[in-house]
Amino acid sequence: MLSKRFEALADLDANEKITLRRLEEILGDDGAPLVIVFLCLPFLFPMPLPGISTVFGFGIVVFTLRVFRPGRLHLPDFLERFTLKGESVSRIGEKSLRFIRRLERLLRPRLTILLTQPGRVLVGLAMLSSAFALAIPIPPVVPFTNTLPALAITFFALALMMRDGVAAIVGHLFHIATWVYFFSIATVAFAFAKGFLEKLPEIIEWLKNVIA
Repeated sequence: MLSKRFEALADLDANEKITLRRLEEILGDDGAPLVIVFLCLPFLFPMPLPGISTVFGFGIVVFTLRVFRPGRLHLPDFLERFTLKGESVSRIGEKSLRFIRRLERLLRPRLTILLTQPGRVLVGLAMLSSAFALAIPIPPVVPFTNTLPALAITFFALALMMRDGVAAIVGHLFHIATWVYFFSIATVAFAFAKGFLEKLPEIIEWLKNVIA
């Protein structure tokens, strides 16, 4: 059961240093997909772990590749060296248990035709795309830029584990929503920057008059 795997995280020594490889070992046979879910959880709940979206995003990319190419891909050095305090891992495990238990009751094998080889390839590409979106260092003042891709990745990983085509559909919807939202933000930012540059000479002239 998924919840049992995450309960094991809550019992970790607060002073222990947890590497991603160690985390994979703790989570058991489905280590890579569960590590992916774990790496998404800080973005689904209010947890004080700033500045981790880029590292976790690239971690998700690597573990997604490991799901589809098991045993063939080693962690890059910067991820091998990356550690979390046992206290932080335990806190993530505790805060996510209720969410994991609810999902556990909903997930089951269904619409498995969506997770045959072509469907799995599509899920894998969408997971990688969402992980890159998560890794983009967007300032935290913009809401939902981490939450949307994290939700997409979580549902994709659980869909693969539980062979649940409905979860895969939900993941695709969040993936589409992620990039629609990102392009909307980029369009607004570009329009704002363009307007500011057009008005820049007037602003400079105004400042000169104020200073004079």
